[in-house]
Amino acid sequence: MYDAIVRIIQKQFPASHNNNAKPSSQAVATWRAVHQLLEHPVIFNDPFALRILGNAASGVEAQLESHKDPLSSAMRMAIAVRSRFAEDERKDAAAFGIHQYVVLGAGLDTYAYRSNHPGEHVFEVDLPTTQSMKVARLQQQAIQPTCSVHYVACDFEEGTLEKGLALAGFDKSQKAFFSCLGVVNYLDFDAFEQTLQFIASCAPGSILIFDYIIDPNNLSEMECMVLDIMSAHLAAGGEPFKCFLSPQLLSQTLSRLGFSQVKDISPEYLNNRYLTARSDGLRVGNVTRMYIAIV
Repeated sequence: MYDAIVRIIQKQFPASHNNNAKPSSQAVATWRAVHQLLEHPVIFNDPFALRILGNAASGVEAQLESHKDPLSSAMRMAIAVRSRFAEDERKDAAAFGIHQYVVLGAGLDTYAYRSNHPGEHVFEVDLPTTQSMKVARLQQQAIQPTCSVHYVACDFEEGTLEKGLALAGFDKSQKAFFSCLGVVNYLDFDAFEQTLQFIASCAPGSILIFDYIIDPNNLSEMECMVLDIMSAHLAAGGEPFKCFLSPQLLSQTLSRLGFSQVKDISPEYLNNRYLTARSDGLRVGNVTRMYIAIV
């Protein structure tokens, strides 16, 4: 069993950076693309998911069989559901007049090239190398933004988020919607808390959605095994997991920092909202969870 999981993880995460894309960002983009091809109906509809992979797209289409095992399907479904949930909440916020959307750890996200909200300003935050790679792929594929897009170079652990956003035109006095998907686990807790402090200092009514990896003490033996293997593989590629959290600690931290409303989004809630009518039996598990916090 252990060796089988190792082989699956190695296939799902590239061993080295691909055109400056970190293994995790490339894997997430690949999962979003494969979801468009394998799951019917799709949970998360992204017409650019395959194109944003650039030259790697043909390889994905040729190797679909490697994505059909239960573990790969589970990881892919977690990505599809978290993306759908975040964008559903974003659409609701836009309808209530929140026109600033900050995508923390944007990677190869394509929201800004699909959005249809007039007057929307999207701030894509990521490392400079990741952004350069993404812009090159967008140009290569002739994918154009459908709203105002601002690229914000930032290293969360160096505390440059607030300055970078300000230079890009972010208005802290106006409400904003923040998504932070697949980022928290790569930060140490101090860097994560610093990011939370900045968001808590933004205009009242601003919203943050993020996901995180559960403290292994709250996981099953099988879940711990998968997490350990994945963590070791990513660490070897330069992306170690640094932060594991419990809903209780998060609730206390967010309240202490001044968020007025906090809500733990359970796997049961996501399964009931998005997956109950599926005939393929796909569900999200408990290794990662989501949270909503309102300033």
